Amino acid sequence: MSSDTKALLAAIVGSTVAVIAVVVTLFAGLRSDVAEVRNDLRRLDDRLRAVEIEFGKVGQRLATLERLHLPAPDPAE
Repeated sequence: MSSDTKALLAAIVGSTVAVIAVVVTLFAGLRSDVAEVRNDLRRLDDRLRAVEIEFGKVGQRLATLERLHLPAPDPAE
């Protein structure tokens, strides 16, 4: 092999290693971001469940208040 070919191959190998390092770094950052998004979604899901439970309690209280304060429908109607 000529020295030009060896130099070209060395440059290609060096560039390939650099590109692979950049891609690995990007994937590591992406994995971290995905993990963070998953944690955020879990927290939001927990909060949504808590809100749903509280809305259920409010609905029950409203139904109780309606039964206590609204007159019963007249059976003749």
